Amino acid sequence: MSDVIQARLATQIVDTLKTICHHDINFIDVNGRISASTDPARIGGYHIGGHEAAASGRIIAIEKDDPQKELRHGINMPIRFHGSTVAVIGITGVPEEVEKYADLAQRITLLLLREHEIDARNYDTRTQTGYLVRALIERETVTPAFIAEVLAKNGLSDKPDQWRTIVIQLQKAHEHPLSAIEAAVQDMVKQQCKCLYSYRFPEEYILLVRERESARWESSLRKLASDWSGDINVGIGSARRLSRQDLSFQGAKLAIQSLEVGENFALYESMRLELLLGSVSETAAAAYLKKCLSGLDDADRKLLNLYFASEMSLKETAQKCYLHVNTVQYQLKRIRERCGLDPRRFREASLLYTALRVEAMSIGRGEM
Repeated sequence: MSDVIQARLATQIVDTLKTICHHDINFIDVNGRISASTDPARIGGYHIGGHEAAASGRIIAIEKDDPQKELRHGINMPIRFHGSTVAVIGITGVPEEVEKYADLAQRITLLLLREHEIDARNYDTRTQTGYLVRALIERETVTPAFIAEVLAKNGLSDKPDQWRTIVIQLQKAHEHPLSAIEAAVQDMVKQQCKCLYSYRFPEEYILLVRERESARWESSLRKLASDWSGDINVGIGSARRLSRQDLSFQGAKLAIQSLEVGENFALYESMRLELLLGSVSETAAAAYLKKCLSGLDDADRKLLNLYFASEMSLKETAQKCYLHVNTVQYQLKRIRERCGLDPRRFREASLLYTALRVEAMSIGRGEM
């Protein structure tokens, strides 16, 4: 533990988290010892809940104080770093009240751990790889010698292969702890062919893989997306030479932005309409949305998405909505009255469908 997290870093973590949630914070090592705390009296003490969280890999909630066991109510979250549990963060307070800080606390802790790793190891292979990945997807200048060095350290050749960028993006309302999601991603990476892998704060895992191995990656990524459907979105970009992974990265991001309701995996080659919509300016998109969707509320949008996902079948839409067919017809008529476009007419329906895709992609880019 001391090799991974120094006492000064542990203190920095608890002090930082305290400013965010205003509750006492404990930094507990994997043996249950409190190595840093915003309550100085607890430093050096044993924390049974923290020890249990480290051993089980699960969040442990303490519902009430237990003076005999020196327990205070709160939650204890295991922190996984590079595939292993390295510590537990304890937040003191009523579990139902403090659990809302759990995800943010894990994010901040992981960020500080990564910063510490860069400072401590300065220029190790992982840091070099992360720098190269970011430089390639953002098209910064890197020398061929540096690229060859990093590839060699990762067991990869520098011959002119085609590569793809894969983006694994956290969903805004993910269901599981960040550390558990990260562990699943890292386990999948370890089981696959060699690649260039990095985390891009605050929400993206970036993989650069060789095109000749992309089919194998696609299979594993589809399984990962299925297993973690409420937590991540996966996009695979187009095949490009290594020096133009900025284009593949843009394609992977566009693929994610093109996801329909209920989907969380997208391949660049599977996109059609989205290739055009991705080049639409923010101003043009806003004007189009105003013309097509003005007057519609969230319920109207939800119904339309289900209607189009059902190939405009009234019967199937009604089944998905748990409504009578006549009720669906009435609601579609109300949509026509509100926006002036009739979802039952093909040409007008295509305008509405396109508007919904533009809106979804705009939201994905953070423009709305």
